[in-house]
Amino acid sequence: MHYHLVIPHGIWPDVDLQSQIIANLQLPALATLIARGQRLPGKKQQWHAWLSERFGLRSLPVAPLTLGVDFPGAEPGYWLRADPVHLHVGRDQLSLQDGRSFDITQADADALISSLNGLFKDDGYEFFAPTPQRWYLRLPLDPQLRCTPIDAVIGRNIDPFLPKGPDALQWHRALNEIQMLFYTNPVNDQREARGEPSINSIWLWGGGDWPLPRKPVVPEQWVLGDDPVLQALVKAGQGKTAALPAHASELPRHDAMVVLDVLGDELIANDPHGWRTTWQKLESNWFAPLLEQLRAGRLDSVALSFPEIGLAVEANRSLRWRFWRRPRLPW
Repeated sequence: MHYHLVIPHGIWPDVDLQSQIIANLQLPALATLIARGQRLPGKKQQWHAWLSERFGLRSLPVAPLTLGVDFPGAEPGYWLRADPVHLHVGRDQLSLQDGRSFDITQADADALISSLNGLFKDDGYEFFAPTPQRWYLRLPLDPQLRCTPIDAVIGRNIDPFLPKGPDALQWHRALNEIQMLFYTNPVNDQREARGEPSINSIWLWGGGDWPLPRKPVVPEQWVLGDDPVLQALVKAGQGKTAALPAHASELPRHDAMVVLDVLGDELIANDPHGWRTTWQKLESNWFAPLLEQLRAGRLDSVALSFPEIGLAVEANRSLRWRFWRRPRLPW
């Protein structure tokens, strides 16, 4: 029996802060698995780039993928994610807070979407909010934009990550208009009165054609994980998927890809302490039990992939003989 554990978001965006976060972090089981396992080919890449490569796609069309789950009756066309965000005004930059990190009601989403459709009705743009946190934009044609996944921008200066392409300045102006539109919307007056972050912009990313012109190539084994993009990929490829269990002891007794996507929640919340604590939970709930299963012979092998770190290893039952290898952490 073989498990492939994928651990995305293993790098904190601020490298200097990361060195403080991981100082004296004790993960002995993980360190043993990495040290005594066999190195596999791996390269540093963003989570969505890893997913696109693993599922046989040139790029990851997040918008049409999740659209197939959120809004399967959508009209054909080119779709972008247009997710709600809060832009924080700093001394010399705008930084992004993902809408997944705060409460948004469907009523808030519907009201702001209505204002967007009023603003852009003559441009042929149509906005939709089938869920409070996942919004979409349908366009008449592919705008040839190069966009950055929202996970890569959280907590950072947005300027280097704004859309690029032949008509990029037009889209930058559109985003400025949206910010002014939202600033005067009663929804945000009500949110601020309740002490909630305003929804003062959107983030465009993940564009692609719907229906999907190419089906993802899914693993033969079950894929376990809660990431909506991951689940949408497996569904589009007609693979087998299930939610992530809380503990390694609850894993099925057959081969599986297990995506431990819990570190991303702390990145979205910009919570360094929570990110460190989550590593400790991964150690106690996953790495230590699986190491024990390997040593007891109840498991043939465990592979570990850390996309952003560029590390991939596979440990099997023979790891107990490699006692001379010193434990090491993924960083």
